[in-house]
Amino acid sequence: MFSIQQLSIVLIGGGLGSVCRYIATTLIGSIGGTVFPFGTLFVNFTGSFLMGFLMFFFLDEHFTLPETLRLFLAVGFLGGFTTFSSFSMESILLLRGDSFFYAFANMAGNLLLGLLAVWLGIQAAGRLA
Repeated sequence: MFSIQQLSIVLIGGGLGSVCRYIATTLIGSIGGTVFPFGTLFVNFTGSFLMGFLMFFFLDEHFTLPETLRLFLAVGFLGGFTTFSSFSMESILLLRGDSFFYAFANMAGNLLLGLLAVWLGIQAAGRLA
């Protein structure tokens, strides 16, 4: 199912993406302040743009990139940089396939369940403290 080489490629890409996310959010936060999460907004926008740019070549077969490069860039690097890019790409693919119900269910589900999960995590941690 998964080879050690594939997992290693995703691991390295994900590590680099996470480091880049940390650097970007820290730098943007130091410039824009902490009243609004400008760094996260920047990372989500940039990661989503890069995902759309890369996947254009993969999905519409305008250009063929090796599978190892797709794993490194799209799954690893952008996955470590921001999972929002994957969420955005999946939502667009559903919309392009005329699966409007599933697209909006995906968007609403990720937003609402994500907020619920954070709230539940806070509640659980509060009970332990």
